[in-house]
Amino acid sequence: MALHTPTSIIDKEFEHLKNMRENRLNKEIMNCLDKSQNEIQTRGIFNPRGPYKKSLIHYAAMGDCTALLQSLLDVRATVDDLDHNKRTPLSWAAEYGSLGATKILLKNSAKVNSLDDMYCSPLTWLIHAGSPREATRSYLKENRAITKGAKHAWILNKLRIL
Repeated sequence: MALHTPTSIIDKEFEHLKNMRENRLNKEIMNCLDKSQNEIQTRGIFNPRGPYKKSLIHYAAMGDCTALLQSLLDVRATVDDLDHNKRTPLSWAAEYGSLGATKILLKNSAKVNSLDDMYCSPLTWLIHAGSPREATRSYLKENRAITKGAKHAWILNKLRIL
C-alpha cells in the first residue's frame, strides 16, 4: 500500500531506531530494520516480522516513531500484535516512555491492560524501567491502566530472572 507520510520522515524514524542502543547492538535487528526500510521505499508500507517475532509496529512503538506507527496502523497492522513474549506494541511503548506512540496506540483501541507471558501489563513495564516517564505514566493511568503482574515482576527481578 502507498505511503502517505513523506519518506523523509519515515527515514528519520528508521535512523532513530537504528541508533537506539538495544537495536544497534543486535545484528539481526539491524538487518531487519535495514531490510524493512528498503522494502518500504520500494513496495510501500507493511508490517514485517523480525527477530523475537517482533514486528515493525513493536519497534515503531518503542522508538516513539509516530509517523511510522500511524502509517502501519493505516494499513491495518494489528494494534495488539504479539511478539515471542506476548508483548504488545503498547507494552514496548510504555517501557520506553514513548508518549506519542502510547497515545496513538490507545486511540486505536490497544488493550491498555494486556498481559504478556510474565503477567506484566504495559504500566508494569514502564514502572520496571525505572526512569522518569511521568507523562506516559499519567496518560496510561488516565486510560485506566493498572499494574497487573507487578508483584510477579518484582519477584522475578529479585531472582534476577527479569
